[in-house]
Amino acid sequence: MKKWVTTSVALLTSVTLLAACNSNTGEKKTASANVTKTSSKEDNTVKKETAKMQKQVTALQTAISKKNDADVKKIAKEINDHWLAYENNVRDLYPLNYTDVEKYEMPIFEATSDNKLNYDDLDKQAKSLQGALKDLQNAKETKAKTSVVLNKAVKQYQSYVEDETNALVTNTQQFADAVKNNDIEKAKDHYAAARVYYERIEPIAESFGDLDPKIDARINDVDKVSDWTGFHEIERSIWEKNTLEGQGKYADQLMKDVKDLQNKVKTLKLEPKTMVAGSMELLNEAATTKITGEEERYSHIDLVDLDANVEGSKAVYQAIIPALNVNHKQLAQQLDSQFVKIENTLATYKKNDNYVSYKSLSKEDIRKLSDELSQLSNLMSQTAKLF
Repeated sequence: MKKWVTTSVALLTSVTLLAACNSNTGEKKTASANVTKTSSKEDNTVKKETAKMQKQVTALQTAISKKNDADVKKIAKEINDHWLAYENNVRDLYPLNYTDVEKYEMPIFEATSDNKLNYDDLDKQAKSLQGALKDLQNAKETKAKTSVVLNKAVKQYQSYVEDETNALVTNTQQFADAVKNNDIEKAKDHYAAARVYYERIEPIAESFGDLDPKIDARINDVDKVSDWTGFHEIERSIWEKNTLEGQGKYADQLMKDVKDLQNKVKTLKLEPKTMVAGSMELLNEAATTKITGEEERYSHIDLVDLDANVEGSKAVYQAIIPALNVNHKQLAQQLDSQFVKIENTLATYKKNDNYVSYKSLSKEDIRKLSDELSQLSNLMSQTAKLF
């Protein structure tokens, strides 16, 4: 009797548990199916919107080939508005492709805000954007491991640094040539252009021991003025002394040093943590010391430097976006907003596509820029959660 009861209870329990199990399994299958449907729907939306954007970029390329300023500006804005409307879906489903599209779309939109358009650069960027969109159109959703995504981030940033260093060498050569030709006005123009590329990769340059002091030292950084070399020695001669006499040897030394930097960058072995640390350090320096006007104390093009520092830090951020999206989407969104905020603030100090002199800034202007740079640096420091 007891045996039957026990067996019956066991059987009843088994049936009950099996029913519950089947019920849970059914719920899980339903939930899984719903997730799959949602993901599939989002994927279809991304592919549909990407196809539209491809057509927009084709129209942009046509306008670029015709050098039609009005059409180029109009279409670039339409592309940017379209991208902003669906970029979050792309970021969720295809984080690696997202960074590729963002890398080319944003520079196009920003460049078309200038009064004078650089059609050669726009043509190259548009072709690259079209390629990135093609890759996105053919992409398949994957859940990449954080380690894989971070390795991709390092590779992407390494490529950025190499490109910027190559541009630094080219632009510094133009600056050095102007100095040696005693063309002071041309030297002023090329000085600002060359500084941009150095300031974007300054943390990398600083990692190579004595190269940064040779290239970027200020007068108070050296024990003897006679030992002073680099950009700022020539800057002082141009803007304070108003002469290029005797500057040829400094121009030659500067070229030697930036070429040395170029060679060392090719052998650079980066880690994700050092990338982010360099970005934080750069923003901290910008917010505390560069904001005082001490960096470009003779030419007063400090806003050019600050803008380049932000761009260099943004390159790090764009490289690590896919890794952030794995577990830290909110932080990625906060960084997005803060980069837009500082970029918009900096843009208010432009006149005829050029930044105004640092000397024209008020104390309130300086405080605002410093605060926004500090906020950005603090947010970048939180990306340490990835490591």
